[in-house]
Amino acid sequence: MDTTVTNFGELLQDIDFARLAFPQDDCYDTSVLLRLLSKGAEDLIKEPCQRWPTVAKVTICDSMVAVRQAPAVGFSNSYFIPAEPSHGNLPLAVSYLVRWPEAYIQFKKLINTVYPYSDLRQANSMAGAFGSSSHSYENELGAMHVTIDDPIGTAQAFVHEMAHLKLRAMGIMIDRSDRFIVNSPRELFSSPIRKDRLRPMTAVFHAQYSFMHVTALDLKMLKHGLEGEDKTHILMLLARNVIRMQSGYELIDKQIKTDNEGRLFVSTFMEWSAEIIEESVKFLADNGFEYA
Repeated sequence: MDTTVTNFGELLQDIDFARLAFPQDDCYDTSVLLRLLSKGAEDLIKEPCQRWPTVAKVTICDSMVAVRQAPAVGFSNSYFIPAEPSHGNLPLAVSYLVRWPEAYIQFKKLINTVYPYSDLRQANSMAGAFGSSSHSYENELGAMHVTIDDPIGTAQAFVHEMAHLKLRAMGIMIDRSDRFIVNSPRELFSSPIRKDRLRPMTAVFHAQYSFMHVTALDLKMLKHGLEGEDKTHILMLLARNVIRMQSGYELIDKQIKTDNEGRLFVSTFMEWSAEIIEESVKFLADNGFEYA
């Protein structure tokens, strides 16, 4: 048997997998994930992993997350150009993220580096920026690349990429998983997020898991009494996401296959998802927003 997988399996012993499904108020899941990231996850990555120290000229999140000059090739889209690490929208994004305290604490402990970009289409739009694009790589554990033209969208991207990192720490990659999710990589499904091609269940789950974190943040932001343009902005983002989350929920509920540990993790995640989706639908209806 491959010793790498055996060692990672040993790290997973005595873990309450149900409590890894969403950010916990006692940081149990964060502590577990940090242990997996430091001792096990790198063994499951195909390429050598890069890590950066938090020490940097520019930081956010109580100086726990470094903001570094973005590489020009961090995104494949030619519209994205590196932004100044000191850009004022980054602390603004953090001010939205703190409205979900459990996620904020988790973010500043799991994410160590942010690479900021500007989307030239948003920056030059007369209507203003809306949303954000982001990406993270398996071999850059703890780092994320993100456009910062819209601070609300950037806050969403923070939890989106953090959620991807959490799954990678557990050994659930976009295209494969040796445990938890046991659907064959040859089983392909229509993702509620990516419509350009059919995707394996691990990719579908990654998309659902990350966007459910975004949806939960939307609700947290709305519950903090935001009014005016900010409230309308978040309601529009929520309306866009919730219909996709309903579709993804139904697909995963019918098609996902798990081992015993995965069953505990996925079932708790699905229960939490159902609550967030139901609350989102009600919030949108109460505010006169169509979501379908």
